[in-house]
Amino acid sequence: MIKIIFEKSKKIQNYIIPLTKAGYTVNINRNLDKAIKNILKSDQIEGGEVKKFSVFNNNRLENIFIVSLPEKIDNNSFFLELGHKVMKLIDKNGIDSIFLFPIEGRNNVKSFYKTELFLEGMLFACYNFDVYKSKRDERKELSVYLEDKVKLKNYFNSEKIGEINALYKSIFLARDLINMPPNDLTPQRFCEIATNELNKNLKIKIFDEFNIKELGMNLLYTVGKGSENRPRFLVIEYLGDESTNKKYAFVGKGVTFDSGGTNLKPTGSIETMKSDMSGAANMLALAKVVSESGLKLNATFYIPLAENTIGQTAYRPGDIVKSYSGKTVEILNTDAEGRLILADAISFAVKDKPDFIIDMATLTGACVVALGSDIAGCFSNNDNIYEEVYRYFRENGEHIVRLPLHKNYRERLKSKNADLQNISKKRTEAGAIMGALFLENFVEDTPWIHFDIAGTAFMEDNHPVYGEGGSGFGIRSLYRFLKSKEIM
Repeated sequence: MIKIIFEKSKKIQNYIIPLTKAGYTVNINRNLDKAIKNILKSDQIEGGEVKKFSVFNNNRLENIFIVSLPEKIDNNSFFLELGHKVMKLIDKNGIDSIFLFPIEGRNNVKSFYKTELFLEGMLFACYNFDVYKSKRDERKELSVYLEDKVKLKNYFNSEKIGEINALYKSIFLARDLINMPPNDLTPQRFCEIATNELNKNLKIKIFDEFNIKELGMNLLYTVGKGSENRPRFLVIEYLGDESTNKKYAFVGKGVTFDSGGTNLKPTGSIETMKSDMSGAANMLALAKVVSESGLKLNATFYIPLAENTIGQTAYRPGDIVKSYSGKTVEILNTDAEGRLILADAISFAVKDKPDFIIDMATLTGACVVALGSDIAGCFSNNDNIYEEVYRYFRENGEHIVRLPLHKNYRERLKSKNADLQNISKKRTEAGAIMGALFLENFVEDTPWIHFDIAGTAFMEDNHPVYGEGGSGFGIRSLYRFLKSKEIM
């Protein structure tokens, strides 16, 4: 992790200097200032580039990482990417302490926020999943020195630094869970990890397969009954302010491995299905950081967990199952299982009458086809709550696009033999929309947002912010959105 230190003397040997179109204005000392100006005259650096230069100053070698900022930056993800890029370069050079100058100004709160995003990009680059390797990397803590200026110290105060550390410990937990192999991360194991990781100020309930069946959560039970690793339903309740009746609900899809069931996934699609519990991992991480930060609000996290495999007791196309809500669902495809377990969990959450519900799920391959791995799909039945959440995703440099809950498509989910069917009658059209419309049947009148993170949850290629594997996408934005709901 990163340790923040405020320093007056600037006796560090490694400097990170972000430069704007205004040029060099940092003023470290006479020798280094002259060397940097000479570098800038002789070496043209393009916007978004990071270059390392080594110069002698007072008979010692000092490293200068010049970070060139383009004239126009249209998204805050740029600062995350830049921080990630710098961290990789620092790591490559075996550096464990750097002096970082704020981005675009030294006494400006707006520039401090950009610097915070830059630091967060560095933190994303610090993550490494090597738990299953016989020889593990020993990463040292990186010390980041900042100027000992009053406004900067007020911004990066101990509370802020503690919050950032808590946030990234939670994000790293989510990434570890997403990257864990499915033979280790079963529904039961997920619950055990949650119990070990969460604070005692959280109320944790774990429903086993017998409880699930007794409750009437038959969709969740049905998806998970084909595996010897039976389903679980994890409910985490955080009461941060008992003086208010306001409460918020979060639901995360937890399919710890998705074979597709009887509708078996083909080679090319099945290899990364350990990541089909990313929504659950993200919600567990969110619960962890909310509790550790002591937010003054009330939130409950509902995590349905199941393994969708083939077995003698596995469900089949043609089965009809009664959901927790009472609605019956005809199964036409066993690979559309995520919406089934979410439907029961959402119905369970609705009964507690929350002010809003937010769910997160690796729901549809169609969303990946439409938006790729940089952008998550977002659906909502409430414009106000969507606009509020969108602002936090935009500010935090995480990309979402709102897709429509197109009312004309609702007819396509009506079954001849039951209330609903779990896939559309037109199977090649609007897959992400149909998944969201299915879930809409269970939210009733509750304000609701559904995130389809099928593309953003797990990176098969090296992403400029998240790297490879589990990403933890959306945890930062949802945490800061939730923090804005604190009762002051």
